Amino acid sequence: MLWFSCAALLCSISAREARAEWPRINPKLKSKQVTIRKVVILPAQVSYKKVSFKGVEGGTEESDQIASTLYSVVIKELAARGVEVFSNPLESAKTDTERYAIADLQTRYDTVGAQMRKNPGWVEHERITLDDRVAKFAPGAGSDALVFVRGDGANRVPMGSLRMMPFRAEVTFVDAKTGDVLALVRFGISRDVAKKTAERLMHGLREAMHDVPLPTPPAKK
Repeated sequence: MLWFSCAALLCSISAREARAEWPRINPKLKSKQVTIRKVVILPAQVSYKKVSFKGVEGGTEESDQIASTLYSVVIKELAARGVEVFSNPLESAKTDTERYAIADLQTRYDTVGAQMRKNPGWVEHERITLDDRVAKFAPGAGSDALVFVRGDGANRVPMGSLRMMPFRAEVTFVDAKTGDVLALVRFGISRDVAKKTAERLMHGLREAMHDVPLPTPPAKK
């Protein structure tokens, strides 16, 4: 009976390619004390590994491809929701100082992000912030929020693992002036995201973003 129950659970989970978590939203965004109409999306960072009987190896080419697609998917969904997306700051960075500013901000997010993943509810209690140093980020001038995009996964679930989602993605909106996290959006993909990448990521993101307050209501399913 236990085996049957576990098998049924696995089939149920596998039946859905994407599973979104309930978005964590800062009360200031919910009450429209702050709004998100213009954003700067920092380059997506993705870690993707190949799992086989030989072991685990990094998939650098696949990681870059998934990161690029995830970045484009986020742009497309935000644009569909009435948000103006500024140009990729890395593409316009011409000096080492400008590139360092981007890398420094990404590192700052990863430090704060580790705490946020352990305590996602803190976003709803206004306890997660990158602090007001983000206001000094030149590419963010004139924007309402900075958007950080992360992804982590593998081509399949390792044998004997209870991890059900081979790929997990995270999109975080940070107030461009105060550094406060305004919204945390997370979703998982139950299939290999290196295949049908755009389709699977878009489906997961659209479901996860459904309740985030943005200028235009989400598309009807």
